[in-house]
Amino acid sequence: MISLKKNDKIILIVAVVILVIAGVAVAMYQSPESPDDLNSLITTEKNYNVTWTLLKGSLTTISDFAAKKAPYEGSVTIPEGNVCSVTFNMSWTDDRMTFLKRRGLDTLSLDVMMPDGMTSFSEENTSAPKTGYAEISYTVNNDFSPPDGPIKAENDQQAQAKLQTTPYYDDSWTGKDIKINVSCKIGELRFLKKLREKGNDFELKISYQYYDATLSLDSTKNTGSNSELPPDDYWAEEEITQPPYISMIINTGCGRFV
Repeated sequence: MISLKKNDKIILIVAVVILVIAGVAVAMYQSPESPDDLNSLITTEKNYNVTWTLLKGSLTTISDFAAKKAPYEGSVTIPEGNVCSVTFNMSWTDDRMTFLKRRGLDTLSLDVMMPDGMTSFSEENTSAPKTGYAEISYTVNNDFSPPDGPIKAENDQQAQAKLQTTPYYDDSWTGKDIKINVSCKIGELRFLKKLREKGNDFELKISYQYYDATLSLDSTKNTGSNSELPPDDYWAEEEITQPPYISMIINTGCGRFV
């Protein structure tokens, strides 16, 4: 029989205890359970590419009269969404000019307030000598810019519905009043002729640009495979056999010292 010193016995006992604890821990280990319902991890969303096209539209021409004491006041609306710019082009021909058509030239002003209540402009111009013709042209820009990238949706209807929401759709200038004011300042200075001057006819044309979106299914990213399923858990499928740590300890003869 081998005689061991006291320190050796303590070290051997500690080693045996560690082996026993490790064996019990391995025997009691259980692999993390796989989810019962794998369908909850499968996404049914598809990728839809969005193609944006810049289109042009126009409103009915306004032909009216701006009196010297009663300016023209009116409003218009734009039916389309995603409006990025609106152009106002007003023209007129002075109907009363004097002294070789170089005097008594009228000045017309165009004032516009956009639906947001913040964007506006005021422009004026004076009739040209001889011809009496003049025009005002001004473009108002909106800060809408269509976003890049596809839309994720489960079907065509859901994708179309997302196109009607921010950031794909802007209706800040859609179906809302654009207020227009046209005033006329008489150029005639002689009293009698000034009394005869009532104002001036004008013609206002309004055009606009807007973005239109079309959807197309991205076939390269919608193959129908379950590529997003989690990998199989090998250890969950394997049966773990309890290691024979106790018998190993006994067979080595270490159990005599425990």
